[in-house]
Amino acid sequence: MSPADRAVALRGELATLARFVLVGAANTAIGYGLILCWLFAGLGDYGANVLGFAMGLPISYLMHRSLTFRARHRPSRAEIVRYVLAFLTAYGANLGVIALGRAAGLGGSALLQALAVCTYAALLFVLTRLIVFPARRA
Repeated sequence: MSPADRAVALRGELATLARFVLVGAANTAIGYGLILCWLFAGLGDYGANVLGFAMGLPISYLMHRSLTFRARHRPSRAEIVRYVLAFLTAYGANLGVIALGRAAGLGGSALLQALAVCTYAALLFVLTRLIVFPARRA
């Protein structure tokens, strides 16, 4: 790949990342709002987090598929399974952050939930780009 081709590919990936951030911000605002509602309703850190993410999973898949990664092919079961596996992996990291934060005395805080959501988002981007919607080769 020539330097010019690499520059074009890099610009494309940066545009994809920017779309991921914008779509993710909208999705996160909804999901984080749900998490906080469940948290303040008394469900606790884990219950609020599980419900917020479970309610956001199908929305996240559809928005990232069409808007972030601009997939034009028909969705397949394999693609959906890969997305769910990427989601579960990122969500596991999210729960790990919550567990560590609770152990550090931050349980029940909006800051802890925000750190967990950011961890989830970063890992989900990497996994979805690598295994669910890989970049097309020229």
